[in-house]
Amino acid sequence: MKKISEALSKGSWEGWRVPQEPISKELQDVAEAFVRLQEARHMADYDNTKTWTSTEAEARLGDAHTAFQNWRKVQSDPAAQEYLLALLIGRKRE
Repeated sequence: MKKISEALSKGSWEGWRVPQEPISKELQDVAEAFVRLQEARHMADYDNTKTWTSTEAEARLGDAHTAFQNWRKVQSDPAAQEYLLALLIGRKRE
């Protein structure tokens, strides 16, 4: 999921459709937020040396809130549907 989200957030993701569906800025932002939030969750779960400030926690909550707003804008786009499929089954096989 992380690798797919990283690729999509950079605009280098290749879906299954030919021609390729355009990737909106909002969808790229959703994928980027997925990566940032997953990394923060891993740090919170496994790094006992990390102390989170309220500012950092609020920033991650803001990331999640913005990601959900962006998802509502793009959820019916074909590229967004392919992204969901890729999150479930992995990347395109050559």
